[in-house]
Amino acid sequence: MDSLRSDLPQVDHQPIGSVLLGIDSGKSVQAGGEASAEDEYRILKISAVQRGWFKPSEAKKLTEDAAFSPSHVVRDGDLLITRANTPERVGFVAVARNVPEGTFMPDLIWRLRVDEDHVSTAYLEHALSSRELRTRISDKSGGTSKSMVKINKRGFSAVRLPIPPLSEQGEYVRRCDAVVEGVTATRAEAARLRSVRAGLLSGLLNRTIEIEAAELGV
Repeated sequence: MDSLRSDLPQVDHQPIGSVLLGIDSGKSVQAGGEASAEDEYRILKISAVQRGWFKPSEAKKLTEDAAFSPSHVVRDGDLLITRANTPERVGFVAVARNVPEGTFMPDLIWRLRVDEDHVSTAYLEHALSSRELRTRISDKSGGTSKSMVKINKRGFSAVRLPIPPLSEQGEYVRRCDAVVEGVTATRAEAARLRSVRAGLLSGLLNRTIEIEAAELGV
């Protein structure tokens, strides 16, 4: 995956700010424990945005009333970026997928509003997850703590990246997506096997699953 994402189109580089309509900030609120499917409202944890992967289950339930605006609501197709994290994880980018209703964006995550006339959201997700651009984003971070650094909108907007014609962007995305689909299928199968294993172990421990003893004859 890294090698494919790093095989960026060979065209002139432009500041990312030139292909964004804006950057939306999240909101800092008091959150409770892990969110469940029964919770009406939730707020994403910073771990929801991985390097080119989105994990909607990484969220906390809201425990206070807060004045949210439409700009704080996370929807499918949003391009999200972590604005603060460890030096190795700051600036992670992912497209939000399978977002439960009532999901909000925290202050440590931004939404990038993409000018789709010039660049596709899918292209930015893969390109900004490449090693070269990850390094450029990380170089824009700063802070007094080594364990938590931040990027600001001005510095991030100045990061330069190749912006080829939309047709070339599409070819790049198709190559990357083909690998992502394989990885996603592998992860889903691994999760299914873990679930089956956990069910078997639980059944054996509580004796809802019996293993009949067999006598072996010599």
